[in-house]
Amino acid sequence: MKNRYKIVLALIAFMGIASCTDDDNLMFSEPVGEFKIITPLTGEAIVLNEATPNNPGIALTWEDMDYTTPTEVTYTVQLAPNGSDFSDAQDLTSTTSTFASVQSDALNLAVLIAGGTPFAQSPVDIRIKATTGTTGSQPVYSDTITYLVTAYGCLGQYAVGAGIPSAGWNWDSPLSLICDDNVLSATVTFANDAFRIFTTSGDWSTGRNFPYYVTEGYTISGNFENALDGDQNFRFIGTPGTYRFKIDENKETITAFKGTADDSDWLVGAATPGGWSWSGDNETEFGLIADGIYEAKMVMTSGEAFRIFLGNNGGDSWDLGSRNYPYYQGNGYTIDSELTNALDGDSNIRYTGPTGLRTFTINSITKVISVD
Repeated sequence: MKNRYKIVLALIAFMGIASCTDDDNLMFSEPVGEFKIITPLTGEAIVLNEATPNNPGIALTWEDMDYTTPTEVTYTVQLAPNGSDFSDAQDLTSTTSTFASVQSDALNLAVLIAGGTPFAQSPVDIRIKATTGTTGSQPVYSDTITYLVTAYGCLGQYAVGAGIPSAGWNWDSPLSLICDDNVLSATVTFANDAFRIFTTSGDWSTGRNFPYYVTEGYTISGNFENALDGDQNFRFIGTPGTYRFKIDENKETITAFKGTADDSDWLVGAATPGGWSWSGDNETEFGLIADGIYEAKMVMTSGEAFRIFLGNNGGDSWDLGSRNYPYYQGNGYTIDSELTNALDGDSNIRYTGPTGLRTFTINSITKVISVD
């Protein structure tokens, strides 16, 4: 009996030792050394093209990461803002190989989310995260490279506030500003109250107020002002109603015009930013900011002439009707002293004030033309 008892104790002790040894093997899969990205090299660049969204935006290769226990390694390509700590990294793709590519459209979106500037070369940081399925295994990261990307398009933005009654000061139904070629736009019914622009829906910390755009050099339509309400939001001060709201990040303008583009007039001429040309949207929209009141904020060139056109068909629109200096003079308009008859054969309007950002307004109700 004593011998049998000793044998049982020995078996129990042996099984306990074996069990501990197996648990220890499950808990440890230690990485050995480090691994690096082979291609591309830091500083390499790419220009992304909207016409080829399925083309590779970046193709990467990297070294194997060695773990003490043979196991399958998963590699994840991560992108983060340049110079950041990857705390807000985006995972672009995962693989068990040591190579991967990311399509242009996916890379483009990631770069814009990371704060890249559309149509300008923007640096972003790229690294590879290695993980295994072994219990207790910690992620290992490759070196970081900086990749230079010229992205296209832009991200949509949002607006909320009492000045936009359909939205109000909550995130239940924010106004969505749709982006196209770096121009954000929406049709919106404004009230005489305050509102604010946001880059991310639901995130109050991403707000952009009136002074933000002023500091960035934007020209803002006369039917908006600083609300001076503590947060310095936008306040709509025009006639309440439906407007075409546009934030043009190319021209750095913010406008709100009534009706459709067919309700606007257009300014063309050497005194205007686009010169005597309709190509490339050079013409300046002279839109309705209130009933009967047309306004354009633009840099006007001293000593040069321009003309007001009544239509725009998307191309050269010289034959869609226009108005020169004698038209307004003959119809009893009071014309600003900085505007004269150009006497250039077409009797265009000559601007004689200083070169600079001016507000050109025609009030067709009071029949007053002013430059402020």
